[in-house]
Amino acid sequence: MEPQYRIHVLATAQTILPKSLFLYLIPDPGLIAIPALFFYIEGAGKHILVDTGGEGEELRKNSQFGAPWEEVRSFEENLARVGITPNDVDIVIQTHLHFDHTLNTRKCHNAKVYVQKNELAQVKDPHPLTSQMYRWFEKGGKDLNYMVVNGDHQLLPGIELLSVPGHSPGCQAVAVNTAKGKAIITGFCSIHENFNPLPPLKSLVPVICPGIHLNAVQAYESLWRVKKIADVILPMHEPSLVGAECL
Repeated sequence: MEPQYRIHVLATAQTILPKSLFLYLIPDPGLIAIPALFFYIEGAGKHILVDTGGEGEELRKNSQFGAPWEEVRSFEENLARVGITPNDVDIVIQTHLHFDHTLNTRKCHNAKVYVQKNELAQVKDPHPLTSQMYRWFEKGGKDLNYMVVNGDHQLLPGIELLSVPGHSPGCQAVAVNTAKGKAIITGFCSIHENFNPLPPLKSLVPVICPGIHLNAVQAYESLWRVKKIADVILPMHEPSLVGAECL
């Protein structure tokens, strides 16, 4: 039997953005307050983070959309809640390399950083559509201790990296065996509504593509893959997860 883990939900900052950035082709869905989330996996015998978020001021400086990010809790304060410091982190799984998922990774001096081959290629030569998302790389991302994977990858028993391209070329989700079943940290930037469309769309499509993507078809198929196999879905920017603590 595979081991079971607990997932702690952590947040460094939040901002208000057009909901259309998450719901592709949905006309004027309004605004949404979204968090910069990251996650701590407990029970692996190693200290594992999924993404690292960013501090409010740094997020504002790097924002592609001029978003007014406000700090929720510092990276160090978040880690203290699970009893560790940045130097204790053994592994950072980078779902992708957009700035709001990565800015604190450089604080984890002892960590191996797991990233998909296609994502590392993209950050070194980004497409103009999302190039501003990767500006941080030249200011501290190049020298991280990258462990490059290519496609689905079993990290540990009960923890698997899943290739879910579309939002970015090398986006990866993280499937974690928990007491509630298979929990999937989506990797791509999404909210619950991407997986549970509201009427009347609910009767027409099973999922809604993220508004930010480089390949809409791939992004749709990645969403559908996650929805089909997950018992619990943890979208990267779902507001209701703030304060959820753990599962």
